[in-house]
Amino acid sequence: MLFLLPLLILPGCTAGGLSRAFAGQSLTLNYDDFGPERMASPFLGPRGSNTVIIAHFGVKDLTPSGPEGVRYVNVLQSLNFLRQEVRSLPLTSSNEPLRQRLRNTYARLYPLQLRRYNNALSSSLVQPFGGMNRRLMLPALPPPEI
Repeated sequence: MLFLLPLLILPGCTAGGLSRAFAGQSLTLNYDDFGPERMASPFLGPRGSNTVIIAHFGVKDLTPSGPEGVRYVNVLQSLNFLRQEVRSLPLTSSNEPLRQRLRNTYARLYPLQLRRYNNALSSSLVQPFGGMNRRLMLPALPPPEI
């Protein structure tokens, strides 16, 4: 009981603050990194005047907060969204700049997920080879031709 007392005193220990405090690393992105608004709005919600996207390992929170309209997205969900959008784009030369922008965003997010994956596999004392389903934790990199 004595060990729980400091948690009550810590500032920002509300339901959202506590989950964000232990969520791990994050990456700040622009709305445009996920494509045009017609493509990104189902995942990110409507675009604001200065929408900032923070990818982290906590829950997805699309409620704009603060004057910048900060939105929080999950890293793994973001990677899956980007892969799906790149694969669904028609293979035309006009889509190549958009395809490259989505690939760059994926490449910026992937090291965060890879680090989390490696830490989880190396920190298991009970099962030294990691006892979790690796497919659910780390998506495969998209092939170079996508």
